[in-house]
Amino acid sequence: MASPRAKAYGIVGVVAVSTPVALLLETVLRQWMFPPEFDEVRAWLEPTVTPWVWLTPIASALAIPLGHALQRWLARRNFGQLPPHRRNPEGQAAAEMDAMLLATSAPQVPAIVATFGLMVGSRVEPVAAAMAVATVGVLVLGVLAARRLPAGA
Repeated sequence: MASPRAKAYGIVGVVAVSTPVALLLETVLRQWMFPPEFDEVRAWLEPTVTPWVWLTPIASALAIPLGHALQRWLARRNFGQLPPHRRNPEGQAAAEMDAMLLATSAPQVPAIVATFGLMVGSRVEPVAAAMAVATVGVLVLGVLAARRLPAGA
């Protein structure tokens, strides 16, 4: 059976690619389902939407340390709420994993907002930047959480 740390790295990999996959899915669905006239609306909205979407990579970057603080707080709270007979290394690992899953969404939320910006007309550059920052943020938060887990089986 895999160690808690190995499981955490696997989960982090899946979570890290989820935001870019959401972008890909949104793009495919938009191309497939929206009428051709929607591209005219997007072009008309682009000068208004793009400057706002440039804020999302910054927001994702700011969410990384906030996510780390949230992660540590959630792990302590989750572990503290366990019944006494579950306050052992396995309970600690479960508390850390739960906290990691929730906290890694902090840098992803602005990137999802950027995806909506692309849908309504933003240029692709700020969206790509938000995706990159969010992916790095998930990886950083995941590695920090995984390092607190036991390495052995």
